[in-house]
Amino acid sequence: MSKILVFLPGAVSHAIELRLPRQHIGRHAHNTIALPDARVSGVHALLQQTQTDWWIEDLGSTNGTWINGKRINASILLPEDVLHIGGCTLRLLLSDKTKKRPSRQEADQFHEALTLPADFGPTDLMRTGT
Repeated sequence: MSKILVFLPGAVSHAIELRLPRQHIGRHAHNTIALPDARVSGVHALLQQTQTDWWIEDLGSTNGTWINGKRINASILLPEDVLHIGGCTLRLLLSDKTKKRPSRQEADQFHEALTLPADFGPTDLMRTGT
């Protein structure tokens, strides 16, 4: 079973088993993954499992969701990634059943192709070259 390693500011890190395919992350206690940090929105992000990958989606948070220093709206989440939500750092730990893990170059290509940057707007799809 995959896990997420959580580093809270001023606290000991801990691992949370990802038992459900959808994990809500936020400051409120009713979230699947509750992060007690004032910079984390009440319901901040959604971590979702597909058949082959884990995805993270920002849910309109105030301070954003960051992967490897880039603010994102949605992105695939890879084990090499450093996920920042508020003052918390999270890392994905895949189960042993996971197939081949991508190389850093493959991971960068995944991110380039499968990430919606935070400044991406719906009109960006409708722009023409004129």
